[in-house]
Amino acid sequence: VVYDNIQLPALFVGYRMPGQTDADAYTLQMITRVLSEGGSSRLNQRLIEKDKSALQVASFPYTLEDYGIFITLAIANMGRSLEEIEAAMDEEIVRLQTELISEEEYQKIQNMVENDFVSSNSSMAGIAESLANYHVYFGDANLINNEIERYRKVTREDIQAAAKKYLVANKRVILYYLPKEKSTEQ
Repeated sequence: VVYDNIQLPALFVGYRMPGQTDADAYTLQMITRVLSEGGSSRLNQRLIEKDKSALQVASFPYTLEDYGIFITLAIANMGRSLEEIEAAMDEEIVRLQTELISEEEYQKIQNMVENDFVSSNSSMAGIAESLANYHVYFGDANLINNEIERYRKVTREDIQAAAKKYLVANKRVILYYLPKEKSTEQ
């Protein structure tokens, strides 16, 4: 639990993930899209639209050279508890681990990945950044020509397997980020 000068409580959940060159890092980037990218994403639909327990949700892989951290987070709506949000997040993670994502979700995230890849390489600065990243971390600047294939190879079954492997409840760090005035009440 951390107290700070904030208005609304937030929940952060971190899971250890492999380094950015590992094949599972690509899968976890796709899991991000299933969980929190766009209005039809699972956490958005559950926590914001249905439960109305959160004002904002996000998930993202913070990939590093050796290991990284996969983070899910939510900012609580007024009067809603972080425990309630945590339970709903956990349910959505379990659903990802126990059910294959739909073909429609799979096609949507494939389209997102392709769009992001093309957009990131549509400027000189984006191309230079990609070339430098591929050379330094992967040892292969030619990945700029075929990295998209690594995403296309990720299957719905790979997504389910990665969720089971990395998004494990007893192997995570949970941070409750609370307004300072709450610390004096406890």
